[in-house]
Amino acid sequence: MLAAPTGLVVDVRGLTPAMRRPVVFAIVDKMLELDCVDSLVVICDHDPSGLGYQLDLRRESRGKFEFDCDQRLDGAWVALIRRKL
Repeated sequence: MLAAPTGLVVDVRGLTPAMRRPVVFAIVDKMLELDCVDSLVVICDHDPSGLGYQLDLRRESRGKFEFDCDQRLDGAWVALIRRKL
């Protein structure tokens, strides 16, 4: 997985499942609003591939982000969300 030079790390494992994606999308929307080029790293307890798919489905974020994910040795999943330049 590529390293994020700057950005925010959010561990959503402590949030209820219903709150996880809304929190991530609120951050993504704020990144767009501020024209931020930092990265967002999301740590979760399951494969976040659906999150990347949903990023591309949303009108607000379609085509504006790169998404990559991988599973760590401890079983947690990490997703890297970066603005496309």
